[in-house]
Amino acid sequence: MSDTPRARTLAKELRSARAATGMTARELARTLGWSEAKVSRIETARRGIRVENVEAMLEVLKVRGKERDRLVKMATAVREPAWWEVGRDLPEQLSALIDAESRAKRITDVTLNVLPGLLQTRAYTRAIMESVDLAEEEIEDRIGIRQMRQGILSRRNPVELRTFIDETALLRPIGGARVMAQQLRQIVAATDEPNISARVLPVSMGVHAGLSGTFVLFEFSRSRPVVYMEARSTGAFIDEPDDVRPFLDSVELLEAQASDSEGSREILNTYVEQYERETEWHPA
Repeated sequence: MSDTPRARTLAKELRSARAATGMTARELARTLGWSEAKVSRIETARRGIRVENVEAMLEVLKVRGKERDRLVKMATAVREPAWWEVGRDLPEQLSALIDAESRAKRITDVTLNVLPGLLQTRAYTRAIMESVDLAEEEIEDRIGIRQMRQGILSRRNPVELRTFIDETALLRPIGGARVMAQQLRQIVAATDEPNISARVLPVSMGVHAGLSGTFVLFEFSRSRPVVYMEARSTGAFIDEPDDVRPFLDSVELLEAQASDSEGSREILNTYVEQYERETEWHPA
């Protein structure tokens, strides 16, 4: 399978490995007995990336040990389509986002207006989806995809998820009191897991480092971090170190500015109790 987010990631890694040696694509091709066009197609993910070709390239580039094993493993994975690449016509932006989530070691989600997607209940996601003009079938599909994405938090080697939630997202009764009570209970329960944290940024603090906009920071075991920013109908990844640095700095500030884990839990539970009281007053 070629031209998928995972294939493009591997192609980028192979280009970087070659660049680190100072070898040109033409020199690599000549050493391997390939055409330069073949190297170019592999390094741009314009053709299927075969494991044996990756192994041959790594041998010439003298990539050894754990780094070689990692790249060969990536090449093997590229040949095995992930769940979001099979039988689905997902937007490229969403496919790239899911791929980054699946590969990340740690995800930091800075949220202003709604609660983090990886912690959302079906009912909360549905309320958000119903606010735009979507067919019921499409809403169900999007809810299902978001629920499957959450599997990265409970797999054998789970992703670490750090969330910073502006209190205004707790004030906004998306879906009504019953949905909000259920949603916030789920977030509180999720933070019992060692790989998940939810820190609240109280309204009372006024300004904080996250007010410039929502973003998601992805950190990987060996690749450099990237930032994902989403607008109404589009999104973009930022990966240049100088561009990512301000977001890393913002996260450091947020660590100091947000309520600690215990204080955040108290805030979340306060809102759970508030919404539960409203539910009792207005039974379904």
